Amino acid sequence: MRQLSPQLRPAYEDYKYLLDRGYNRKPALDLVSARYGLSREERLLLYRCVHSEAELREILSKLVERPERVAVDGYNIALTMISLLSGEAFECDDGFFRDVNLGKRKGDDRVRESLIEACNFLISKGIEPLFLLDYQISGSGELAAELRKEGCNAIAVRNADKESIMSAEAVASNDFVVLMRAKVIYNLLKAMGFGAENLASILGVKRDASSRSLS
Repeated sequence: MRQLSPQLRPAYEDYKYLLDRGYNRKPALDLVSARYGLSREERLLLYRCVHSEAELREILSKLVERPERVAVDGYNIALTMISLLSGEAFECDDGFFRDVNLGKRKGDDRVRESLIEACNFLISKGIEPLFLLDYQISGSGELAAELRKEGCNAIAVRNADKESIMSAEAVASNDFVVLMRAKVIYNLLKAMGFGAENLASILGVKRDASSRSLS
């Protein structure tokens, strides 16, 4: 696990404080990043892992444990699995896993194996999956065909995020924007037994951090 800056804890607390008081995400993050001199990676980690209490309640209200069918944001799930196995992902405040790799592993040979593992898990639980792959990523059509040969329903689409959100099924993704817009969500990787260190716990941030005041 990468070394975290001591400045990240007060930055986390201030950012959370601002979000809970209705500040827009970008200006709040700009303010906190400038105040604490955060690196690009630290800034992205806060952006992906810290949310307002109102947002967390909404995510929790949409979670299901045993959906009949699930639309899987394919590359998002596969790349997060790889990051988890590499020890480079964190558990965020909404209970979902995220990293700061910015999709750098989309050509990783382990993507196919990760998707097959996820598919086999879902089928073993009696859940019918549909894997959505962004076709603008090289090799997506071929990957979808390979998955179908393995018995996994998979298609290449123009925009996996949009297609999953529009689906009438539960959505499996770690992308917070997708989770907020989806009607029903499923924490696939946690259901598969994956785990990672919780960012707030690592930093020693208490859940009631939003009650503090900026100084």
